[in-house]
Amino acid sequence: MKRYDFEYHFYIPEVLSAMARAKHIPWYDAKNDLLHWTDAIAQPQNGLMPGLYMDYDHRVAHMDHRGIDVAVLSSAPGAEELPIEVSLPLCKKINDNIYDHMKRYPGRFLGSATLPLHDIDAACDELKRCVTELGFVAWHAHALFLQEGLDEERFFPVFKTAEELGIYVYLHPRCSFYERLTGFDFPLAGSGLGFTTDTQITVIKMILRGLFERLPNLKIMIGHLAEGLPFYLDRFESRLNAHPSEANKMEHPVSHYFKNNILVSTSGNTSAAAFECVKKVCGIDKMFIGTDNPFEEPFLMLDFLDELPLTKTEREMLYYKNAETLLGIS
Repeated sequence: MKRYDFEYHFYIPEVLSAMARAKHIPWYDAKNDLLHWTDAIAQPQNGLMPGLYMDYDHRVAHMDHRGIDVAVLSSAPGAEELPIEVSLPLCKKINDNIYDHMKRYPGRFLGSATLPLHDIDAACDELKRCVTELGFVAWHAHALFLQEGLDEERFFPVFKTAEELGIYVYLHPRCSFYERLTGFDFPLAGSGLGFTTDTQITVIKMILRGLFERLPNLKIMIGHLAEGLPFYLDRFESRLNAHPSEANKMEHPVSHYFKNNILVSTSGNTSAAAFECVKKVCGIDKMFIGTDNPFEEPFLMLDFLDELPLTKTEREMLYYKNAETLLGIS
């Protein structure tokens, strides 16, 4: 059975070189192999670079070994946050590298664009180039751009461009700036909790601000089994009903958008209970494989999914049919 992987990360060496020269966050401390995402939080790389820097042939062999037929390539974060004079050519180089993968191994790789968000017009132009000229299927966005949530109005033109182009947006987490999440290093501010909290806030504010009323065909994919939002949805909706606010611009219950606009990947969450909750709230027809390679070991995710008590039809939908029917990917 075919398997599409919707979260497969990489770096080109120029990204870390540029971050090593950066005078402000994000910056890379090459001597100690630390990525500084905020003034208080640094992420140890712990030997991740070989997986992120893997060459074309080894990357395909890695996918074959782990049973991945097609991978959506996305750059690990950092390039889009550098100063625009660095970010703009670097984003183009990242996207061109993905296209090189696609040309060298037709049918094995798909592209998710990295965009220079300091310049919204340039970001829209680059997204158009990636989709219309390079054949990309997504924009690889982050819930935070430095200290701004992507729900802010100034980012709307990029989402509008994504909808017009008929692609989805992968809303990946970013290390939190929230001061109460500092003091216990990267696990608290990053992948342990910060990723979840900031992505939750960004997604809910997108809904409350009426993003999907303005862009009803926009599709946003969230990783980590939707960052816990499906588990909390009933509670959140009941509080909105109990305490209505004129600031809320959405026209439907929040759950409506989780069935119509929100897609979910499995990346980095091997909880059977979380999987079942997402399946019930969002539907198996909105779920996709994500391995989060190399930040997570793909075998752990793929073995977990293979062992879930799914019907043949459900497994086909999760593994490849949703990609082909819902997103038009083949």
